[in-house]
Amino acid sequence: MEEDVTSKRATRRLRDRKNPKFYTDDWALGEDEIDGYHSFPLEEKLESDQFNHSFVKKMNGSDLTIAYFQEHGFNTPLLFDDKAGLDLRLPSPNFTVNDVRMCVGSRRLIDVVDVTTQKNIEMSMKDWQKYYESTSKDRLLNVISLEFSHTKLENYVQTPKVVRLLDWVDCVWPRHFKEAQIEATNVVDEMKYPKVQKYVLMSVKGCYTDFHIDFGGTSVWYHILRGSKIFWLIPPTEDNLVLYEKWVLSGKQGDVFFGDIVKKCGRVTLATGSTFFIPSGWIHAVYTPLDSLVFGGNFLHSFGIEMQLRIAQIEEKTHVPQKFRYPFFTEMLWYGLERYVYNCLGVSHLCNEDYYDDDVSAKVEPQKTETELNVNLTQIEVSGIKGIVIYLFSLPYNKRSVPELIQNPASLIKEVKVLLEKHRPDSQKLAITGKAVLPPLADINDADIPKRKISSAPVGRPPGQKRKRVVGVRRRRVRCRKCEPCLRSDCGECNHCADMVKYGGPGRMKQTCVMRKCLQPMFSPTSTCTVCGLNGWWEKPVLLTAKMLEQTAPSALMECVLCHEITHPNCWKKLYPDVEGVVNEDLPNSWECSKCTKHVKREGVVKEEDVKREIEDDVKEEEIEVEYVLKEDMEDMDLVGEVEDYNKPHSSSAYHRATNVNSRPSYSQNVEYVFKDQMEDIDFEEYQNATNINSRPSYSQDVDYVFKDQMDDIDFVNEEYEEPHSSSAYHSISNINQRSTHSKENGQD
Repeated sequence: MEEDVTSKRATRRLRDRKNPKFYTDDWALGEDEIDGYHSFPLEEKLESDQFNHSFVKKMNGSDLTIAYFQEHGFNTPLLFDDKAGLDLRLPSPNFTVNDVRMCVGSRRLIDVVDVTTQKNIEMSMKDWQKYYESTSKDRLLNVISLEFSHTKLENYVQTPKVVRLLDWVDCVWPRHFKEAQIEATNVVDEMKYPKVQKYVLMSVKGCYTDFHIDFGGTSVWYHILRGSKIFWLIPPTEDNLVLYEKWVLSGKQGDVFFGDIVKKCGRVTLATGSTFFIPSGWIHAVYTPLDSLVFGGNFLHSFGIEMQLRIAQIEEKTHVPQKFRYPFFTEMLWYGLERYVYNCLGVSHLCNEDYYDDDVSAKVEPQKTETELNVNLTQIEVSGIKGIVIYLFSLPYNKRSVPELIQNPASLIKEVKVLLEKHRPDSQKLAITGKAVLPPLADINDADIPKRKISSAPVGRPPGQKRKRVVGVRRRRVRCRKCEPCLRSDCGECNHCADMVKYGGPGRMKQTCVMRKCLQPMFSPTSTCTVCGLNGWWEKPVLLTAKMLEQTAPSALMECVLCHEITHPNCWKKLYPDVEGVVNEDLPNSWECSKCTKHVKREGVVKEEDVKREIEDDVKEEEIEVEYVLKEDMEDMDLVGEVEDYNKPHSSSAYHRATNVNSRPSYSQNVEYVFKDQMEDIDFEEYQNATNINSRPSYSQDVDYVFKDQMDDIDFVNEEYEEPHSSSAYHSISNINQRSTHSKENGQD
């Protein structure tokens, strides 16, 4: 009996020592699958000749085009030694973690993993910066991933052009939902589109991420701004995917290096300045030999549909929670079918009238001409469309998640059948056009310059007339001339640069380069306190003097992020002696003044996110270029601060506020009306059990295995479908901002 008890205890101890995978609460691109403890010698894996297989294809950026994907597909990792030709915009190599903090905010909470103890902790961006820049680190920490869309950092990063042309978020997802997104974090209740396009990853030397597949079978672009990364790569053959499933479910990832149990595993080192593309389904692990700062993003596209569906099946088999998969994955498939039908047949199945107002240009989609409809699909796309239909059929009714914008899915499926019959014999050669069949709905990063009415009055002042001095107190901020954007030159590529006269533009926008927007705009010496009337150095606001220009001490003025009053804290304290203001760490000379703090404490109406948004808006409005012009009478040393208002932003209505787009799109739970009641009689076991559908098919093979031998034998349409039941039960997703230890890495690193 004693032996049995001892044996059971030993068994329990052994089981407790295993390291099963857990998942975090972030939509993560980066290292979300952390196995800090591993019994295998990692140093040996870094040097072993066993992983010298070369799976990577080196290319020039100018060769990566839509035509390349149409001809070759995307099933090989691509490496670019530099970003030339990719139309990839990034900060300069001088960009630091401190600059990231200033862009996303010091208070922004990020998920950090202690690699050694496998514990998940939460840090503010300010604390993370201190840790990252410290010379002595007592523990090994790794920032999982930080999605920075809708923050100031978004202005400094533009994804590669080919990604912008392929990404289904831009080509398939309804544009007004993305334009309605205002929340910078990835809180799922506030997410209106799959917010996985732009990530920054910050890793210190020694971080390791075990083998994983990116969520939803997404492809990845990955740029090393600073540091280095080492990747182990395993191709997604059917044998490897089956082994991967078993390895994940075994709970022995810490004991077994997955690269040792497959036939071939390659290794590649990425240096500073390298750009890397990982196709759908590739199994990879990552090691960080040097402190690294990396930018990247995930995207679904038309040339990897079948593998994307295969990875979704693996996520089902390995019991990945819905909240840790690609957000709105099934809805994206429906929108993908709808876009293909519209661009190939000219028939739109989106319900527009209830979701757009008069200001949205997409209210009524334009009719396609015969020339526009005369397209040829690649066999990759044809087989992918078939795979989507069967994948949707294989899902339980309550998981088909038909978007409410598609009110007649039965009719859509019928049109898909027509599309497949029409394009099955398409010529592969004619399909290589260099133009995507699903073009971007709106190229947000390269939007057209706003059209403005041009006055017929002569530009500039008449000859001989002197420039008028600026009257009144200037409240705008000026450049700090110290941050990375201030010190760099114009990019010459953004819309603002294209508008500048020196680059051949009309000069109408009067905006500075988007890459040169100051991160820490300062007060001008002419700014004054609204209480005492003195400037930031306790002097009267007079014309700028050489003494003012040489001021080294910071201005004592503070601007409230809520009421925008500019005052000295001491002056405000005399009026509100019982209340202390709250200093804002993200913007110089910025705070919540005593008056507003008193009001907030009484009313409790201001959230931290609202304050942060006010700060960012204020920076955009207040940023300006200042030129100090020396007067002709040099003996008086009377210097005048001439403020050139070319940086003043004009009002814009580009942000469309559609009627219902400011709330998260809801989805019909009961979608049984989509298909016939007799759908159970259709044998889909051929699809579910077929070995070929679970492997990446060669693009030359006949992909009709997705359907029955005869397409006409399947009744896709239920002409008499029931009215959909309104329901908001789409996904019950808990707080997306919390992250569990050992989470499955859904991203690049």
